[in-house]
Amino acid sequence: AYCPITDLGNADILYEWMYNVLGTRAAANESPNPSGSAALMAKFADYQKSLNLKNSAGAALTANNMLDEVKAEVIRSAETYMASGKRIPNLGEVMTYTSQGKTGEYTNDWISVDNAAGKVLSLDMEKYLKFVVTQAKLKNAPSFDQYGLEITASQGESSLFGTTSQVYSNFTEYGWTYNDTTGDGTGLDDTGQSWAQFIATSPLVSTQVKLVNPMNYIGSTSKTAPYWYVRHGSRDRDTAFVVSVNLARALKADADVTDLNYRLAWDQPHAGNYDVPEAMAWIAKTLKDADAKGL
Repeated sequence: AYCPITDLGNADILYEWMYNVLGTRAAANESPNPSGSAALMAKFADYQKSLNLKNSAGAALTANNMLDEVKAEVIRSAETYMASGKRIPNLGEVMTYTSQGKTGEYTNDWISVDNAAGKVLSLDMEKYLKFVVTQAKLKNAPSFDQYGLEITASQGESSLFGTTSQVYSNFTEYGWTYNDTTGDGTGLDDTGQSWAQFIATSPLVSTQVKLVNPMNYIGSTSKTAPYWYVRHGSRDRDTAFVVSVNLARALKADADVTDLNYRLAWDQPHAGNYDVPEAMAWIAKTLKDADAKGL
């Protein structure tokens, strides 16, 4: 899985927390809906707590330590990259990157490394997140359930959800409540129903949201696949780093999972197949191991 967008029902909450907790939207002047961002971000702590996940040290993974967990993954990504014989620009050097079809330059002001030793000396999370959104513009808020919201003028991921009478539908409480496009057939404005009333009388959309989210099944009585290869670009701004961290921590805790190969891929944007030899080698080893176990 590359940039796993595996928690769509909560993706807007995770995205707004990630890019507001250190003031990234405001710093980048990319906050077209500050009240919406604040409302969505406010839901993060309770949602994160509800997952009952553990961080890499075995403590509860919460809103209070999530930034530390993401930071640790960025550091691991950088050190893995240097261990492969590659070099990271020193603090103050110019970094060249390609994103959204454009090549740009950015003076490294967020990570200090010792390339010879292959170690990260320091990492400034506030400046790191600002770099991520400088090289690729942030999505509007909400970022995923945008259907019928004038501020976004986009469909987002809403084309994945619908009912027997409505081709596309809002799939979150925020998108549903603040839909302001008259006549699109969805939202409080067109139906007169609150989100709670809608999902109570028309459960199809909420069922779809549940079915596409593996977080609802990992660690449950469902059977989880034993082998996982997950990558999320270290400068991928299409979904919050929280999503892949949560996925990885949930998989790590699942007794069915025997091999979890997860990493933030250093200096990669929203993309996939940037590590084909490594991925194919992992697949070959996985198949060999599975065969040896008679699976």
